[in-house]
Amino acid sequence: MDKADLIIRAKYVITMANPLIIEDGAVAIDNGLVKAVGRASDVLSQYRGEGVINRDRHILMPGLIDTHTHTQQVLLRSFINDERLALPPLWTKLLIPFEELLNDDLTYLSSLMSVTAMAKNGITYFIEAGAPRPRELVKAINEVGIRGVVTPSTFNVRGDEIIDADDVIRGIEELLPEVNDKVRVWCSIRQVMMVTEDLLLKAKDFCLNRGLGITYHLGEYQGEVDYALTKYGIRPLEVFDKLGLTLIRPTVIAHAIYLSSRERTIIRDRGLGIAWCPTVDSIAMGPHWLPMFNDVLFGFGSDGGAFTSLDLLHETKIAKAVGKALTVGITYDKSSFNSITMLRALTGWGGLLVGDNVGAIKEGFKADLITLRLNDTRALPAYDPVESVVSFLGGHDVNDTLVGGRFVVRDGKLISTNEDDIIEKLYAVMPSVNEKLNNMKHGLFNPILHT
Repeated sequence: MDKADLIIRAKYVITMANPLIIEDGAVAIDNGLVKAVGRASDVLSQYRGEGVINRDRHILMPGLIDTHTHTQQVLLRSFINDERLALPPLWTKLLIPFEELLNDDLTYLSSLMSVTAMAKNGITYFIEAGAPRPRELVKAINEVGIRGVVTPSTFNVRGDEIIDADDVIRGIEELLPEVNDKVRVWCSIRQVMMVTEDLLLKAKDFCLNRGLGITYHLGEYQGEVDYALTKYGIRPLEVFDKLGLTLIRPTVIAHAIYLSSRERTIIRDRGLGIAWCPTVDSIAMGPHWLPMFNDVLFGFGSDGGAFTSLDLLHETKIAKAVGKALTVGITYDKSSFNSITMLRALTGWGGLLVGDNVGAIKEGFKADLITLRLNDTRALPAYDPVESVVSFLGGHDVNDTLVGGRFVVRDGKLISTNEDDIIEKLYAVMPSVNEKLNNMKHGLFNPILHT
């Protein structure tokens, strides 16, 4: 018999490959990779696991990929009410100014809170949209053990001040030594209105020369479209396409709500990815057009803990509801935007969205896996495990999270991080955070970032 470091047996294995579902299945893991997947009887007859885990009332599936999150905004959770949500635009009036008020300790705590919550919710891979203090996020990733794409908060327009584009790119370059098997570094663009053309061109060249991916906010605000038309004579994604940023792979565009038919063609023809954040996009921007099209690469994003509980399984249910409302309301089509498509989006289309061999349980892929409990009357019966995941199960049902075949969460408990300590630290710093928020609330803090 061949050796394996670990064998996990489960009632259902959702492979996101062929076959899609294996009942009474098992996965053999060795050296951090999937060595075999199949019926439990077959895997156990061929492989001897140094450890064997039985999850006979669970679904085993690839880990979830959060394609758009802000790990250093979570301390704003419950502060953004309806009035503040309406600030035009929210990111320059509240989000970025708050980020800049935080010191290293607070950004590290925020990062750690975000990364541990993601791990407990079954997220094994995420893309940071732009961290103001990215090294604190790197520390959190290395401590908790999930995979993260780290990007600095990248812009160079500050009111009337223009920051030198070379200095901004240098900040990204200085992060590259942090790369390891858990940490990747990409470029990001905060907003077309907050960058010079020079910075866009230099970010493009830097990514292409270094083989880095890129993520950027785009199509999230009508004023952004007006800005691009006024300055460049074309719409935002057309600007990025004209300047060559759409040559970068991978590219993940956050939100992408307000796109013209020409911009949607660019998305499709260039093979670009979209990060749909169902909760935030719905409440702050409007219905997404994605459910009406079947030929676009997309994933789900939480948009960070300031707005959500970082539960992508919950986001999927929001997406299903608003997506069906759109397809039924316009074409009376109840079968489109189906659960298989949503599950592929949850797992990054077999890693295609992030350019990595994750998101599927097949030989040679990274063993980034989760198990979901099927022992709760709120979720049973589970006739179809795909429908169970998309329509009924949530982050609270995650039992195990493994990254590279190693447990990050086991039986619902974090392995390398003490959650009680994090909570105690949060309570200890809340008075100072409350003071910062109250200063902003009562107008004592005057944001200097505007466009």
